[in-house]
Amino acid sequence: MPAHLLYGDSFLVSRQLERLTGEAGADSLLEANRHQLTGGQFNLPELLAVSNALPFMDTCRLVIVTGLLATLESRGGRGRGARSIGEWDKLSDAIPQMPETTLLFLVDGPIADGNPLLRNLRPVTQAQHLQAPTGEALARYVKDLAQDKGSGISPAAIRTITDLVGNDLWTLDRELEKLSLYAAGRNIEENDIQEMVAQVREASIFNAVDAMIEGRPEVALRLLQRLRQDGAALPYIISMVERQLRLVCLARYWTDQRVSPQELPGKLGVPPFVARKTAEQARRNSWPDLDRRYRRLLEADLDFKTGRVDSEDLALELLVVDLAAPATQVRNRGRRRG
Repeated sequence: MPAHLLYGDSFLVSRQLERLTGEAGADSLLEANRHQLTGGQFNLPELLAVSNALPFMDTCRLVIVTGLLATLESRGGRGRGARSIGEWDKLSDAIPQMPETTLLFLVDGPIADGNPLLRNLRPVTQAQHLQAPTGEALARYVKDLAQDKGSGISPAAIRTITDLVGNDLWTLDRELEKLSLYAAGRNIEENDIQEMVAQVREASIFNAVDAMIEGRPEVALRLLQRLRQDGAALPYIISMVERQLRLVCLARYWTDQRVSPQELPGKLGVPPFVARKTAEQARRNSWPDLDRRYRRLLEADLDFKTGRVDSEDLALELLVVDLAAPATQVRNRGRRRG
């Protein structure tokens, strides 16, 4: 049977893995014929020993390898200066020689195009790069997902939930499941989301930071203004943005140390889906950009605490614009004194 290489968004990878193994009848396999291996915890001979063994009293043997390609990512995550492929250079020769009864799945998160093992394995596997939708594609995805769960959803509700959750497909799936049950067959509306979506404030902060990192100040400001309208004071918003930036810095540090995706939640002290999204933010930030944003945030906090701002709304707007701007466009702003 062909080997499969699935990488990209963890939700889509997980669903595709579930679909393919189900179609192959792997759900009914004996436990002795099911193997889960994690990158960095085994070597090539160990993988081949499992993969070349014939199934015991079954039609096939399932081998799922998670995170192997990620161990060969470059420190910057962009494929430059990638680690040597070493012994794994032989895997591409070994895969076509594996028994027809072996179901081999190599699954990973986002992988750079320059990953050496990715280039090596593409010709001998059925490789699929599964990316989370964005923009209009994300809106269509949300609409279709709501319909699959038995509800329609209004355009305003789609915009609200994608603002709050972004393209975190795990969270979208979970929240739309709850919303469809709450709506009980009618259209999901914007008010339903405000009432039902869990941890709206934290999601708003997270996605506001995401929007700033991506240079979308209008989205970030809209999210943070909603918090202001709900009664959140500027110090609270600054503290939450600071918390997320601190997590991004820690995620950048640990990914630079080549900590595996499985270990990262424990290092950050957050749930896996938060660690996953924070690591994605970290990959899009250089250390100088993180330092600049952190310093600007501390400056805003000091301005407020010392009474140097006379309008929280204006201070928030200036902060968002500065945090979202590329480093080359940042200008020193004179501090307003009350």
